[in-house]
Amino acid sequence: MAITGRGWELFVKRESIQKSASKIRSLGRYQVFLDGAEVGGLSGYMCESPGPGDNQHANNGKRIEPGRYPLWTQFGRYRSIGYSQDLSVPGDAPMPGILIQGTGERTGILIHPGHPPTLYLSSTGCFNPTGPLSADQTMEYFDSRGRVIDLIESLRQFAPTAFSHEVMTRISEAYLIVEGEPMESIVASPVRHLVTDAVIVEPASLPLSKSAALTCARWLMSNYGGQLQAAVRGRPYNTEHLCAIICQETAYKWLKWTSTLTPKTIVERCVFDASGDYPGTTRGAFPKNTADFKAAYGAELTTLLVEEANITRRLQGWDDKPWVYKGYGIFQYDLQHININPDFFREKQWYDFSICLNLACKELDEKLVASKGDLWDAIRRYNGSGAAAQQYASNVKIFTAYCKEAMDNQ
Repeated sequence: MAITGRGWELFVKRESIQKSASKIRSLGRYQVFLDGAEVGGLSGYMCESPGPGDNQHANNGKRIEPGRYPLWTQFGRYRSIGYSQDLSVPGDAPMPGILIQGTGERTGILIHPGHPPTLYLSSTGCFNPTGPLSADQTMEYFDSRGRVIDLIESLRQFAPTAFSHEVMTRISEAYLIVEGEPMESIVASPVRHLVTDAVIVEPASLPLSKSAALTCARWLMSNYGGQLQAAVRGRPYNTEHLCAIICQETAYKWLKWTSTLTPKTIVERCVFDASGDYPGTTRGAFPKNTADFKAAYGAELTTLLVEEANITRRLQGWDDKPWVYKGYGIFQYDLQHININPDFFREKQWYDFSICLNLACKELDEKLVASKGDLWDAIRRYNGSGAAAQQYASNVKIFTAYCKEAMDNQ
């Protein structure tokens, strides 16, 4: 797979598998291109997990498949904005990082530094930039960190608006292109040793920084605090849990609009998730894509929902697409529920915060029954199953602490 010669492209060509005792990694070369021209100083080597590339199975410890992947800013243990400036403590958190999307069942795939205590490879599918390495050499943290920062700064100059807010944002026309699948016979078990058991306070990837999450919680309580407080009375969860779910679900999209749009408009424009139609994505639940939906519900409703999606797309500076989006409302009520609640979609009931809130609480209550009262398992179930749902629950737990801090300090 070659570069297209358009926009900002980070090209990684995998070249070899390196082993040292029980340790193993993939090694390749990288080069940044801007509109097809090499960018000086933005080249080197890249360490990854061994292959074969696999995007189909979560948490498999392997590198991702060759392909073309969009780049986003991101927050958590690694951040695209506001990372640690400490030049004396190797691995001081948060470290710089860039999020890679479009990776199938793999979540939290990043470009981030190689860091202690696993400087041979600090990755279970991620990318660690480095200088040249022989098979027995480990990465040097500050060299790797500097290379990641150089990539971030180049992206910031290329697409400054993506870095104007501490919310997870698509970096327009910026891509990672990965080529090659070097392989040799290896024992699978050593791969497991690459997974660190170190306790991480924050997950590797969050859609919002802490400061953005605090802002989100304050905005929600200022505009909808009374409704949120009424909704949680007599329930085993609190306002901070509901605000945290919103942080995870939609705030990374709308938080930047709070200075220019009314709360009512922001709630109305929470139409997100083009899965199944956006290139490189798939969806298991109904509708798998727009054609699937149109075949079941006809052209009139399809046209209505496509236009709602396009109104939101225009707010983000994007062209119209003939796509039915799948998530509606500030809590992202999924389109698969149209079979049991058609009026929500036909009558645009996601425009009403109270309706979205009541549906979210109803669904959480049902998940609490299924989880036998375990709130965090209920929140995981609220998102579904598998590794992505587990990551979702971990993120919401962090956001809950942030939101509670915002409320305690009001």
